[in-house]
Amino acid sequence: MDNGLESLTLSAPFSRTLSDQVANQLRQVILQGRLKPGQRIVEHEIADAMAISRGPVRDALKILQNERLVVQYPHRGAFVAWLTLRDAEEIYSLREALESLALDYAIKYATDEQIAELDQVINQMTAQLQQDCTQTEATDLDLEFHHTLCRISGHSRVLVAWTALRAQVRLLILTHRILQPTDFRENGIEWHRRLVNAVRQRDTQVARRVLQDHLAASFESVATAIRVGKLEPPIEQ
Repeated sequence: MDNGLESLTLSAPFSRTLSDQVANQLRQVILQGRLKPGQRIVEHEIADAMAISRGPVRDALKILQNERLVVQYPHRGAFVAWLTLRDAEEIYSLREALESLALDYAIKYATDEQIAELDQVINQMTAQLQQDCTQTEATDLDLEFHHTLCRISGHSRVLVAWTALRAQVRLLILTHRILQPTDFRENGIEWHRRLVNAVRQRDTQVARRVLQDHLAASFESVATAIRVGKLEPPIEQ
């Protein structure tokens, strides 16, 4: 039977794979803070450093632009994204919508064993706090908790959407270092414990209220840091 594939022209995947590899490396250095918000990314410098042509670099920047980690201006080039207060509002409102839906599904469908996975992440948070972890380590584990929540919910589309948003959340938090990080981490552990207890008890109302309080506190810390921050986004000309 003719399935129509004979009429398709398919190219080798190497170029795309190389672009993905470049995007992964640039994403890592952005999220690590080695490329700063507002800093220009020069195609030929990246290409020379990686000993590749500029094409894969250009494609990689398009990938990161779609992820909102990079912005590109005509005739000026690409820059590491600077997330504004409006960006923070959009990111956190979307987070709340996605994670509220994940909570509903987790409460309905997650097994006790799956809920226990959340306890394991909290235990890692507690151990991390006692070891005086860095802000990056604390942020990664916090986001891993919420990723786990979305995963055990069984709602595959929520998980896909949340995963796509994760890099922006991480960039936002790490760019605008949360004020009083030790206090926030301690409070965060308590919020997470309360959230897991509500999920385990299948109490949707309490779980949603705890989630809203947690995200509201995180947003306010980020928003305050944005308001008092001195860095500015590149001005489009």
